Amino acid sequence: GIEEDFIKCLAPTYLGDFALKGRDLRLIGMNRIGNLLVPNSNYCKFDDFMNPILDAMLEEQKTQGVVWTPSKMIHRLGKEIDNPESVYYW
Repeated sequence: GIEEDFIKCLAPTYLGDFALKGRDLRLIGMNRIGNLLVPNSNYCKFDDFMNPILDAMLEEQKTQGVVWTPSKMIHRLGKEIDNPESVYYW
């Protein structure tokens, strides 16, 4: 999904295997998205990336009347990620 694309742009993910057990991975601080392995710390970086953007978007909604449709949100996040490796990069 969208968040996985941003997570891979913010910090390294690693090639794993679809058969790896999520429970075993979580015990060592990893998560599995399909065959990609994502350290827990990547989710913290994602939160740090997203929270200020969401705060700004809420403020724009309140003060400017912006209506945030899914496509507008994706466009905004693609601008904010500013990483050509993202499929949402503009």
